[in-house]
Order: sequence, then structure tokens, then C-alpha cells
Amino acid sequence: MLNWGMVGRKEKIVECSQGYVLSNMLTADVLFRAKVVYLILSKDTEEALELLSRRYEVVKPKLRVGMPKRHSKNHACYVCKNRTIHVSRREILWNPQIILHEFYHHLRRETDAQGGIEKYADKFAENYLQAYRKTATPKT
Repeated sequence: MLNWGMVGRKEKIVECSQGYVLSNMLTADVLFRAKVVYLILSKDTEEALELLSRRYEVVKPKLRVGMPKRHSKNHACYVCKNRTIHVSRREILWNPQIILHEFYHHLRRETDAQGGIEKYADKFAENYLQAYRKTATPKT
């Protein structure tokens, strides 16, 4: 298990139980983004959304399994009317690409009344995933 208490502090190397190391070249922002992805993968999506909401100073969106009728063919969607991220199946709650993509739509609606363009939502999610990949490198 990663020691996320070190976020913001410089450490030489931190090992985790999966055999990965964290480099001392990482910034607090990269570690934050990696922690969010780690929490989602660890099935603690609520905590990840709490951290994201605090970071961006927006209300935390609700999570709900089950899609609204007009979105039933999608894996997930964000409904701004009730500030809810809907997912089609429970397993999607632990997919960081989808959760971060939908959080981007929430963030955009909360900050400037626009839902955001899909490609920017994808880039937002990919930015977090890259930070996670950067921090979780195989130990040599």
C-alpha cells in the first residue's frame, strides 16, 4: 500500500507492497493526481471525488449506479440537474478514466455553466492517469 501521507514532502524513495517505487522527482500535484487514480482503483471512489471537489472548490457530485433513460446506451453520464454521476454497472465506479471524465463535466458545469467538450474531458482524465503511471513504475 502506498504511503500517501508523504504528498507534498520530498522523500528519496517510498516503496509500496506491489513492488513499485516513488521517485523524489515528483511534485505535489503529480502525487495528488496519482492518489486520486489510486483511490478509484482501490474502490474508494467517494474519497477520490471528495479530494477532487476540495481541490477544485466545487460541491462533491453524487454517484449512482443506473443510467437515466435517455443515456441507457452509455457507460456513464453526468446529470447536472441533480449533480450526479451515473454509471451503468457497479464495476465502472472503479474505472478512473470514466469517473474522471464525468467529474470533468461536473467541474465545468459548476465553474462556468458549460458541460465541457468530450475531448477535453478525455484529456483531463488522461492527465490523471499519466500521473499515476509516472508514480507507479516497476522496481528494478
